[in-house]
Amino acid sequence: MSANGLGDASRQGLDDRRKLYETLRSGVYSRYPYRETELGCGMKLVSQVICRYWKPRYLVDNEACQACEFMDAGETLMTVGSQDIAWETLEGQPGHVIERARELSAHFPTQIGRYVCGVAQVSWQLNPDGMYYMDDDGFGMTDDDEVTVYGYIDKSGRVVERFRMVSDTAELAAMQSAAEAKARG
Repeated sequence: MSANGLGDASRQGLDDRRKLYETLRSGVYSRYPYRETELGCGMKLVSQVICRYWKPRYLVDNEACQACEFMDAGETLMTVGSQDIAWETLEGQPGHVIERARELSAHFPTQIGRYVCGVAQVSWQLNPDGMYYMDDDGFGMTDDDEVTVYGYIDKSGRVVERFRMVSDTAELAAMQSAAEAKARG
């Protein structure tokens, strides 16, 4: 466990990662409310329906025969710590956005992309667009702006490129290159 009480893929014991891998392979998590998605590079994602939405719960590395819990059932990121967030990129954001990041809350859409060269991009929405709050009749919409941060993880779920707000695709490409270099060692 990390100082904030959350698990960390780099600190989780090898035996625990292998036991979780065997549990996930048993088929228990292959039926609703779970689903499996291939992510490339021998990786698989096990998602779970939480509050009517698919959430990325477990990362499975079939090549290393290991797995980790990426997000818990309470929608808290388990392989991310406060040191994995580029806080300076969130300056000027509303307090509730900063608080969600501090709490590692993944209540809003969080997605893990395909693995390329041993790393995957993760998008973590800290605040939805105001339309999120709108009902079927169009009432309830707010003037909130969407706030999404991006980071990169390796095959063990460890953050190799810190989460940050990005300004354009060139910045994302630079993050991808840096993440790939770190994953290579």
